[in-house]
Amino acid sequence: MTITQRRRGTTVTANPRQGVRVQRSAGLRRTAAGRIALPLSITRDGMRLGDAELVMTCDRAAELYAELGRVLAAAGHPMAEGAAPCP
Repeated sequence: MTITQRRRGTTVTANPRQGVRVQRSAGLRRTAAGRIALPLSITRDGMRLGDAELVMTCDRAAELYAELGRVLAAAGHPMAEGAAPCP
């Protein structure tokens, strides 16, 4: 998702060369403390700003997992019902 700043607020755009983009950059990993780390890549207007990690406890990761499942189910996505992943 890309977010661009406008005078009257924030607008979402699909153009990767416009605005700030935060996206997944690699697979999940476990930290030394046993938490879940989601690697992210951050760009602005197509220029790489750097990397970050979203670090969550297992409970918070489970909450995210459940919420993603609900959103997928509401959108009628086949993965919500255990079907094979999209091609």
